[in-house]
Amino acid sequence: MPHIVRVLAVLTLTLSLSPWGAAAHAGPAAAVPEPPVAVTEPVTDRASALGGRRAEVEAAIARLRGRHGVRLYVVYVRSFSGLDATDWAATTARLSGLGPLDLLLAVATGEGRYAVSADQAFPLSGAQLDSVAATAIEPELRHSDWAGAPIVAAREYDAVLASAGTVSAWNGPAHGPRQGRAVPIPDRSWG
Repeated sequence: MPHIVRVLAVLTLTLSLSPWGAAAHAGPAAAVPEPPVAVTEPVTDRASALGGRRAEVEAAIARLRGRHGVRLYVVYVRSFSGLDATDWAATTARLSGLGPLDLLLAVATGEGRYAVSADQAFPLSGAQLDSVAATAIEPELRHSDWAGAPIVAAREYDAVLASAGTVSAWNGPAHGPRQGRAVPIPDRSWG
């Protein structure tokens, strides 16, 4: 059975003028394309975005997995190689063999774009996943807090899964499979 990916939200980010955000767009290194890649670890940081916060991100991911069996994978690159963010994330999820309890957050720091990918059978609804993207991931990315996005997202996924009564012994969705879709979020500027 082929892996079916559900891609949620894409946001083209205008990074703040903080030194960290400006550095993400500085020079030719910011535009180095990264093709989709098979991920084997929870964090893949090809953009050197995390600095000293990698352990903090990994701890948040481990807590989510320990409480609900959900594996969150985070991939940072500078560029999505000219691909649409949703296509890049979907291809990376497929190459990685991600399954029904896996989420992929892909962030292109040099382009200011991201996408979240989940299998059709993931235990949360599309609306729940979209809500976490809008309330947890996007605010952190708007402030160029590359580590904050998955940390806050892991906490929000945990809260939503807990309120839905989903546990690590999850045996499948109570509803049928969902159709994959992409939800574009309008460009936003801040300063």
